[in-house]
Amino acid sequence: MLNTLRRLTNLTLVEHALLLQLTALSLGLRIALITRPLPRLISLLSRTAISPLLSQIPLFHTRCTVDRLIQLIDLATSMSHRDGRCLPRSLLLYWLLCARRESVELCLGVSLNMTMLEGHAWVERGGIVVGDRLSFTNRYTPFLRLSA
Repeated sequence: MLNTLRRLTNLTLVEHALLLQLTALSLGLRIALITRPLPRLISLLSRTAISPLLSQIPLFHTRCTVDRLIQLIDLATSMSHRDGRCLPRSLLLYWLLCARRESVELCLGVSLNMTMLEGHAWVERGGIVVGDRLSFTNRYTPFLRLSA
């Protein structure tokens, strides 16, 4: 908690505004993931990302570098999702990178860890993992790759 507060105090005014929007969008994704099938949700995100007007939402996202945007998405999803935040986090990143006209894929993978089945979601750009640790994503076997 102290680390999160420290991270919040180091944000600029523009980053605070962006974080607030990302947190609201993350909460909206939580509802959308419950009410919509994932392929339809991804299709909707892809369409809004290429719309001239909707691609500007959240406001100010184009003012941040991709690395800073990833940090803000991490912070937003950590505040709005306790467990299983990799999918909303990856969906937000996928959407915003598509809005920047980058060619990205949303990847879903599974791993059989001991006796438990685990899943993970991440984003790749040109086959390179974005915003996640390669050492972590390598533990998962991709079963679905979705691109815009």
